[in-house]
Amino acid sequence: MSLMEIASRAGVPLEDIESLIRGNVSTRIASRLGVPVLGLEDFILRGFASASMARRLGISMSAAEDLARAVGSEGAIGIVLGLLLSSSSAESKTPTAIPTASNPPRGEHA
Repeated sequence: MSLMEIASRAGVPLEDIESLIRGNVSTRIASRLGVPVLGLEDFILRGFASASMARRLGISMSAAEDLARAVGSEGAIGIVLGLLLSSSSAESKTPTAIPTASNPPRGEHA
C-alpha cells in the first residue's frame, strides 16, 4: 500500500503520513485518533502510554507501554498507522437503520 493510499484511506494529508513516518505527530493525526499530540509522541518516541492512548488501543496502560517498548519506535508508528486505517474503515462501515414498518426509509411513510 502506498503512502498516498494510506493517507487517502486514513483521511489525512500525505504530508502528515510522511511526517508520522519520520516520528513527528501532527495535530490532524492526533485529532483523527482522539488522542492528544503529546500522548502519541510519548507512545512513539518514549514508549509511554497515556490513558487516552491505552483506551484507543483497547488495552491497559501497562500493556500499551509493554507493547510500545517491545516494538520500538518504528513498530509504534506502524501501530498508529493501523489505528488510522482501522478508524477510517470503521467510519465507512457505520451501520444505518434498517427500514421497517415503524421506521420507513426517509421520504416514505407507512
